Formats: sequence, structure tokens, C-alpha cells
Amino acid sequence: MKKVIIPLLLLTFMWQSCNDDNIRLLPESNGRTHNILVIMDNDDWKKTLGDSIRKYFAAEFTDLPQSESVFTLQQAAPELYNGIFKTIRNVIIVKVGDQSGVRTYIDRYASPQLITVFEGRNKEELKKLISQNASKIVDKYNSSEIVNQQRLHRKSLRNNEDVEKEFGVNVEIPDFFNLVDHQNGFMWFRRDLKTGEEDILLYEVKLKDSLSFNPDEVTCYRDSIGMKFIPGPTEDTYMNSYTELSPSQKMMLLDGHKTIESRGLWNIKNDFMGGPYINYNILDKKHNRILVAEGFVYAPAKEKRDYIVQLESILKTIEFIDK
Repeated sequence: MKKVIIPLLLLTFMWQSCNDDNIRLLPESNGRTHNILVIMDNDDWKKTLGDSIRKYFAAEFTDLPQSESVFTLQQAAPELYNGIFKTIRNVIIVKVGDQSGVRTYIDRYASPQLITVFEGRNKEELKKLISQNASKIVDKYNSSEIVNQQRLHRKSLRNNEDVEKEFGVNVEIPDFFNLVDHQNGFMWFRRDLKTGEEDILLYEVKLKDSLSFNPDEVTCYRDSIGMKFIPGPTEDTYMNSYTELSPSQKMMLLDGHKTIESRGLWNIKNDFMGGPYINYNILDKKHNRILVAEGFVYAPAKEKRDYIVQLESILKTIEFIDK
């Protein structure tokens, strides 16, 4: 038989081509927003090992008007983890094995996909691994869901040049949001739902001094905007903050700018309408202002977690053009 010699350069090209084909051939993952498939024994799921997963991954999503979990969990036995289950976007595998540790896999069977494996030599070790690592794993799934939402939105974005012109920022607002009001330094977008709406507000607050950028001022800013621009269904009604519960707040960076993230509840003054909101006060020292980006939801008798996640994913695409 004649010996075939293949040049090294050609071998390299063939290897890269095969790898590229594997990437392209990965099926698209499936699964609803903030849903996780948990693979573990049925008996363990019903007992304390399952409780340790539920404690962290099905904890209450804060600042919603009714109780909803951070993630919706669905469980399946290990022998069922094949076929279409392999393409689920978010998966947690809990198993007893020879190794002890936590491993994560990205795009292993589908794309996008995040799989976390908790493996311990016994069930007590598994519980310890889960309690020690759950917080950062929850953050990974939260971040992954935001990125996935943004990926889906990019398939159908509205022309947001009006936002760029008004505020000097890029933001990826999907085309199912409509502009309902545009005034100097203020824009309001709405998506109509079957029973309710999702809304996005963008506006500026003049930075008077260092005390202007303060978590205590967030409610004051949003209530003044609500009174001026967001009317209720009847005369003398308008949107304001629900003050009986303080909002959850944290400092973060958004496109490299110091930002106050606030999550809380709103209502209509002198009316019964209300719902959750997520608000970002973004410090823009260069232009002597605070850029405020807010999303709020009105969806009576409906779960609202997924709407808030969607609004968060949109607002986090903000990029300043002139930095």
C-alpha cells in the first residue's frame, strides 16, 4: 500500500475545520427563562439532599409583589438524562462518585448551555459542597440568563438612534417596545402584554454635588418623574414608589460607571395599580449628570420574575458613546 504523506499545515487546517464544524453542529439549547433541570436520584430529591438544592436555587426572588423563586426547578432521574434533556440550557447534576468537587461546563451538548456538576463521595459531602458553592453558582446562572436574553433580543432590535441622540448612549431595546413619550431629557418605551405592560424609562438628573449621587435620592428622583410624566388612569393619579417596603439597593459598575441598582415596588397614587421595578442610577461625571434607566412591570395576577429579568437584560446593555 502506498504511504500517504500529509503536510503538517494541511493537518492543522483539517483539525481546525473539524473543530469549527463541531461548534456549528451544536444544536440550539432549549428551556424557559430562569428554569434549571436538576439531575439526581428521585429519593434524594425528596429528602435533605434535594432540600439543599432548593434552599439556594429556589430561594425567593426579592422585591416582587408575590412570592416567586429565583429559579424554577425541574428534577429528573439520572437514567432519563439523554435525548432532548441533553439540550436543556441550564442543568445541575448532583451525584455520588469517586471525585469530590464542583465542575462547570459551557456549551457541552448544546449552545448556549451551562451545566454544573456537584460530585461528592457521599451525601453529606455533597450537601457541604452545595452550601459552600451555591452562591457563586447562582450568580453564574443569573449572568448566563442575562446574556441569553440579550442574545435573543439582538435578533430583533428597534432603531435606537433616537436614544443615542438624546442621551449619548447605545442601548439594545427590542423592536416589540414602542416609544410612547419623548421630551427633552426623557424617553418612555412600552411593550403591551395580554394583561398589562412592560415599560422602560430613560431620563437625566443634573449632578448638583457629590450628595446628588446617593441611594437615598433614588426614590426622590423616580417619584418626581412619576408625578410629572407617568399618569394614572384618572385625574390626580400618578406613579410613585411603594414606601412601606424599602427597595433593595447595591453599588455596581455599568459600562465602567458607578451605578446604584435599586429593586422595589411601585404603585399609582390614589389607585390600586402597582408592580415591581428595577432602576439604575448611573454616574456620568463627564457630562455632570446621573443617567437613570428604569424598567417596571404591570401584570396583575401574573408572575413577574421573567419580565424583570428581561428588563434587566435590556438596561444592562447601556454603553456610553463619549466616555
